[in-house]
Amino acid sequence: MTARARLAATEIPAELARVVGRRVLVFSPTIRYRLAPGDRALVAPGDMVEPGTPIAERTLEAEFVEIGPIDRPTEIKPGARGEASGTVAGGSLARLWANVQAEHEEPHPGSRPAIASMADRKQAPPGVERRRPPMPGKWWVGGGDRRGKPARAKGDQRIAGTLLYQVNGRWNAAAGERHEIVESAVAGIVREARNAVEVRIEVAGSAVPGAIAAGEPSRGYLDVPRLTDGDLWASALDVGRAGAVVVAGTRLSAQAISRARAMSIRGLIACSVGEGELRDLEASRQRQRASLAPSVSFGLIALDGHGRRPLATPILALLAAMAGREVAIVTDPPLLVFDDSDVPLPELPPDWIRARSGPHAGREGRWIKSAGLYRFRGGIHLEAAVVRFADYTDTTVVPVTDLERFIF
Repeated sequence: MTARARLAATEIPAELARVVGRRVLVFSPTIRYRLAPGDRALVAPGDMVEPGTPIAERTLEAEFVEIGPIDRPTEIKPGARGEASGTVAGGSLARLWANVQAEHEEPHPGSRPAIASMADRKQAPPGVERRRPPMPGKWWVGGGDRRGKPARAKGDQRIAGTLLYQVNGRWNAAAGERHEIVESAVAGIVREARNAVEVRIEVAGSAVPGAIAAGEPSRGYLDVPRLTDGDLWASALDVGRAGAVVVAGTRLSAQAISRARAMSIRGLIACSVGEGELRDLEASRQRQRASLAPSVSFGLIALDGHGRRPLATPILALLAAMAGREVAIVTDPPLLVFDDSDVPLPELPPDWIRARSGPHAGREGRWIKSAGLYRFRGGIHLEAAVVRFADYTDTTVVPVTDLERFIF
């Protein structure tokens, strides 16, 4: 039985229903890959993608380029310069990817047209392909001579990007010489693809929502090591976990992040992460790109945000049940994506609650009863509940607004 089929409504007391519900699983979410000026999408709406499918091409260190006037093309016969330089007539993803590879391998590509739209390809007669006129967001390719630089003895470096705007008949673009291919970390269907804007994918699977994600979308097998007092020592992140997405416990440290990247670990999962660690990760990514050294994609996700607290027991039990499976970390929105087929969901009492804020933040236990309007320290009256936390023998009165319950 799938996780979706087992997600049946559970009868809970009316007073417990006032506690904020936290959904542990979301099904078929839509994720987003942001594209900047100079980037282009390699897929079209309706395309099916798998993990590892090229979906976009990023322009690293894109700069402002003055192109000049661009003549409006009319028709291109098969075998002409436009077809040889990367214009596709079939419209298939495999053909487009082959043309992208050919562009990177060609030493002096010269000026090339953008890919014709699907509507233009349908209207074109057999054997003839129509190209779109220049427009903002259209892909443009040229050589170093297009920027006023002298020609080089061994040929100009390929420069490519997207058109920005036109002034007095002269076009300007965001382009650069360095490019990288972005591969999909999940399987799904492309819902939207726009050059220099975004690629949206509807995921074929389920996901655990998080609060913060950083780095890049990545994929690997889920590794759930033994935690010590809710934390994972940085020394446990060794080369034996290369290619894994590791559950790191309560909080991510800068040392753990640096060590994980050095060991080719694909991602880290924790309950919280600090702002300083996020800044260090972004600075490390920028240095890695500037050095031109190849590196594997690395992402991290914090399920609860910045506050230090242990991982929720139901979520940790779910991760332990999925150990060894392929998962993906997505940064927009923060999600831990996995295949929802035959996922063993942990047994959870309907009255199980967790303190999400306040002096008892991170503690879990059972709902006993409602305490009505209760006077707390400082003369503040709030709706309260009587709760027995798992690590306490006595009951505790807690504001209802400080509690959360889990929904699978």
